[in-house]
Amino acid sequence: MKTIVISNRKGGSAKTTTAVNIASGLAKKGSVLLLDLDTQGHASIGVGCEPSEELGVHSIFEGKTLSETFIPSVHDNLTLSPALALFDVYEYSDLRGVLKSRFKREQIADFFDYCVIDTPPTFDAILKNSLEVADAVVVPFVPHHLGVVAVGQMMRAVYQSAKDVGRELADVSILPVMYNPHIVEHRESLAKVKTSFGEEKLLSPIGVDIKLAQQFESGSPIILDEKRSKGMKDYKRCIEELLKRL
Repeated sequence: MKTIVISNRKGGSAKTTTAVNIASGLAKKGSVLLLDLDTQGHASIGVGCEPSEELGVHSIFEGKTLSETFIPSVHDNLTLSPALALFDVYEYSDLRGVLKSRFKREQIADFFDYCVIDTPPTFDAILKNSLEVADAVVVPFVPHHLGVVAVGQMMRAVYQSAKDVGRELADVSILPVMYNPHIVEHRESLAKVKTSFGEEKLLSPIGVDIKLAQQFESGSPIILDEKRSKGMKDYKRCIEELLKRL
């Protein structure tokens, strides 16, 4: 099983849009587990479900097993562990290694080909748990100055996590989103990321497509839409590029 963490500490970076489309696209190639670790529960909504107030992925921090939180989604090969909407990470003093332990004890890797994790836009115990199990990290960012700053912050978080737990560094891919090549700031921001982190870390951009925002109303990721759209084509290309790196 390959585990892909979608993360950016800055909000509004299309993190959840990326998570649900990558998870749904991969579900056409194998069995996928989607963990909605952002208590807003938007990834759950994005695959036709709702966040839970009783039993969700965050319940593992309260002693539950991960597998008992599993529910079906809009795709036959996509299993969801929904967000626990009322979970408060700050009520707990030590949550280190819980997700990693659940993966191992429940042999999660024996049941899925891929695991996609949507994370909260914070550097807390939830994100650290996710990074501990990551084979790859995808950092979506909107190409403007603060977006570039956020990429740098996220890169440091990935390196710090690997150092803290003494594990091999996860492969990091940087994904420009809401990209418009006609906007000078977008082109300049992309150039800065290439210079700072290397062109090899960049995935092809996801362009502007209003259907990407509308998909949450329908509860079906754009990549599953029968009608081809720019957003669908961009995310399909993103998945193919990502698979070559795994």
